[in-house]
Amino acid sequence: MKRIFYSIFSLIILVFPVITSAQVPTQTIRGQVTDEASGASIPGVSIILIDSDPFKGTTTDANGEFRLTNVPVGRQSIRFSFVGYETQLVRDIMVSSAREVVLNIALRESVTEMDALIVQPDQVKIEPINPMAFNSARQLGMEEASRYAGGFDDPARLASSFAGVTGNLGDNAIVIRGNAPKGMLWQMEGISIPTPSHFANVVTIGGGGITALSSYMLGNSDFYTGAFPAEYGNALSGVFDLNIRNGNNQQFEHAFEVGTIGVDAASEGPIGNGGASYLFNYRISSFSLISPLLPEDAGEIMYQNFSYKVNVPTTKAGTFTLWGLGANDRSGTSPEESPEEWIYNQDREDSESPTRFGAIALSHKLLIGENAFLTTDVAATGNGFKRKTERYTDDATQYYQHDFIKNESGKLTAKSILSNKFGPHHSQRIGVIVNRLGYNQVIQETTGPDEPLQTYIDETGHSYQAQIFSQSKISFGRFDITGGLHFHHFELTNSNSVEPRIGVQYQVGSNSWSLSYGRHSQIEPLSFYFSDPENRNLDLAKADHFVAGFTHLFNQNFRMNLEVYYQNLFDVPVVPDSSYSVLNLDNDWFFDDRLENDGKGRNYGVEITLERYLSNGWYGLLTGSVFKSEYRGGDGIWRNTRFDRGYSFVLLGGKEWELRRRNRVRFLSVNGRINLSGGKRYSPVDAEKSQIKREVFYDETRAFSEQEPDVFYADVTVEYRINRQQTSSVWSLQMINVTAQKEFYGYRYNLQENSIDEEKELILIPNISYRIEF
Repeated sequence: MKRIFYSIFSLIILVFPVITSAQVPTQTIRGQVTDEASGASIPGVSIILIDSDPFKGTTTDANGEFRLTNVPVGRQSIRFSFVGYETQLVRDIMVSSAREVVLNIALRESVTEMDALIVQPDQVKIEPINPMAFNSARQLGMEEASRYAGGFDDPARLASSFAGVTGNLGDNAIVIRGNAPKGMLWQMEGISIPTPSHFANVVTIGGGGITALSSYMLGNSDFYTGAFPAEYGNALSGVFDLNIRNGNNQQFEHAFEVGTIGVDAASEGPIGNGGASYLFNYRISSFSLISPLLPEDAGEIMYQNFSYKVNVPTTKAGTFTLWGLGANDRSGTSPEESPEEWIYNQDREDSESPTRFGAIALSHKLLIGENAFLTTDVAATGNGFKRKTERYTDDATQYYQHDFIKNESGKLTAKSILSNKFGPHHSQRIGVIVNRLGYNQVIQETTGPDEPLQTYIDETGHSYQAQIFSQSKISFGRFDITGGLHFHHFELTNSNSVEPRIGVQYQVGSNSWSLSYGRHSQIEPLSFYFSDPENRNLDLAKADHFVAGFTHLFNQNFRMNLEVYYQNLFDVPVVPDSSYSVLNLDNDWFFDDRLENDGKGRNYGVEITLERYLSNGWYGLLTGSVFKSEYRGGDGIWRNTRFDRGYSFVLLGGKEWELRRRNRVRFLSVNGRINLSGGKRYSPVDAEKSQIKREVFYDETRAFSEQEPDVFYADVTVEYRINRQQTSSVWSLQMINVTAQKEFYGYRYNLQENSIDEEKELILIPNISYRIEF
């Protein structure tokens, strides 16, 4: 018996290393390769896993699909090549043990001779998804949003790392080249959506507190900072064109995350056997665990969001997609009961500010032959913001209603785009967008406990907006040109805008030069059209964007991009004989003045980007912007805009270590970010009027003539990932503002000291989380 036991034990000792070595985690990489212009699948594409040992490679089948199995977990790079197309190299994909990697690759047909073919290494990283954009555009991978320090899994905060973009600590509003955040266009799957942030428009119109989007849901997306292609309209500053990835249509995959600011759950998988899939994510959050680190008057903060996508391909009828997202949040403050505790007016106020937004869309994509496809969308989107503020009287004997805001809007959208490829030299996109804009708005305020509420706006109804565009791209080897036209009509004011767009690009070796021009227009927030009867005659505000760029690739992993730009804004709504202009719009809800299109603006500057892509375990990004942003109000005087900080520099980077041990593959990454920019601009306080009214009033005859000191702060992200067989677990620490920089919000009146105090808040946001993927 002892001999038998000894033999079995010896066999286990001998076999165990073999078993464990055989259990080193591997994963599958699969996907589809299509033609960039026509959307048609490309069979026979050669696919090679770089530096694989033993060699791993395959080719696409008749449907353009491919599959690489038993790929070792870790960073992997893949090369896609096919005769007559530009080679594409997708570098350093994170392959985990819990989720398949599904890639949708669009190859660009080559227009050069074979012996002069230009290979664009890491093309997906350098160029935007939209081939019509040459300047002021870049593609974002959502892995960056989770990896970059300061990103906080928020695409808007991630964008503030890029040249020409400045941001704040207390919100995720995107300020591009000195333009107000309201100038942004947000798109999801090609549909214009409200600002996709919790607490949107509460602090800043066009911005929010934290994203309502999940990095688990998002696919690669495009971000534009100027002179964007003709298919984008109703925007003056920039465009964030977001995409939701498809769920896995072959196996079920799930994720669950718990952290100091909430709980997150996600799932994806096949529906039936026909290639259909689902994908969803739900998050509920509360800042109660980190409330000691938030400003004293932050109050109760809670939010939740849900997003989903169902993708159903068919054999003959094309592909149908149903997607949606929604969010609601609650914030508010409670008053101090004793007048002795009232230092500022908000200390005696009871305020509640629920917000919500949502979008749902049905999309259909139909291939027409081998060289065209048609996409058609119908969608419903909407958002709502309410605020009711009650204030104690001076003797604390009763409440009175100080203000009330109800801002609800809804939009029904029909959109269709036809994409044609006439050959390797010429592609075209034409489309039409029609929106029905519904609104229900009430804005009221009182000047004191004995005064009635003054109604600024009380409007319910709807209007229409229409956009038509056409844009073509023509390639002549190393020289490319795009040209297009966008038409914008707004029924409420019966205003129109015809907007030409053009761009040229010339590439030689590792260098490229580019020029772009575009005219753009935008509707103002609807409340401005209702504040005075004359405002229904306003024209659309417009801007001409001019951009020149130069890009140099030092090697496959390192590039430099330099851009200079000039923006001329005109027909800008301003208040006559006043410094007021909508170009400085921040949070002006209580507005009842007449506007006229007599304002102007100009933004100009130079930007540089030095970027080292993730390779050999480390990456880095240095961006710098030096700019000027000026406007002319209704009084005819040129001034600095609210957003003219003068300069902005960001340095970020990170290091990743791969640790292998038996059947586990672990990754440790440490990432940091340093931010330096000019301070916020503000108007000086009118001390005499403020003392009389016991509230802060600003001297708008000297609007934005003052500037806060320079702003410096740093962010850190640390992540530890463990890959086991079919599961991955991730520990993460994300911290914004580890340097404890206080952010300036203006001034407030001190009721006890009868003085005017600076309002500065320390915002230090940590998120410690654990996520399991299986």
